[in-house]
Amino acid sequence: MIQSLHFKRAFWLDDDKKLVSCPVLEDGTIQDWNYEKVSDTHRWLPYANLQPYDIECLLNIHAHLVENNTGQLYEIQIEKTVA
Repeated sequence: MIQSLHFKRAFWLDDDKKLVSCPVLEDGTIQDWNYEKVSDTHRWLPYANLQPYDIECLLNIHAHLVENNTGQLYEIQIEKTVA
């Protein structure tokens, strides 16, 4: 699981290897029960017009998760924080 400071969300791969995310609260806890597929960004990104930097951030997050995928479910804890 990766926490993004840019999106204020935590990201991980679900059972089907799809990129999903959930909100990170101001106290640093995550709402893992409130997760959504990243393909539904219009729901969690209010302006829904991803800029090139947003796309780059998502691709970097996804690449890191794929490279470090163990095939097991994640424990709900933040492993890394990225901008």
